[in-house]
Amino acid sequence: TRIGFPHTVPTKVTGKCGSCHVRLIPAPRGSGLVAGGAVKKLLAMAGLEDIYASANGQSRTTGNFVMAAYRALRKTYTFLSPELWAPTAFEKTLFDEHSTVIKQLEA
Repeated sequence: TRIGFPHTVPTKVTGKCGSCHVRLIPAPRGSGLVAGGAVKKLLAMAGLEDIYASANGQSRTTGNFVMAAYRALRKTYTFLSPELWAPTAFEKTLFDEHSTVIKQLEA
């Protein structure tokens, strides 16, 4: 298929650690990882290819910066993609079950 495997985050997500806020923004295919050095390595290890990252606060503290990015990335695991959906068993309504009987009574 043209869609392929996930290459970016599903929506904009944010993470916070200490005073550092990191926002991960989905990017189109081929954009690459647009992020700081340590966060770029974290996202590459997670298997993502195209993401814009934005940081606010004290991003110079590498530990908090990476932890905020990790917490933002962790929020994406709550999303279900279609291949993870449980199969749905639709039940007939009472009207659908007894429609033939109703038609016979009307005639």
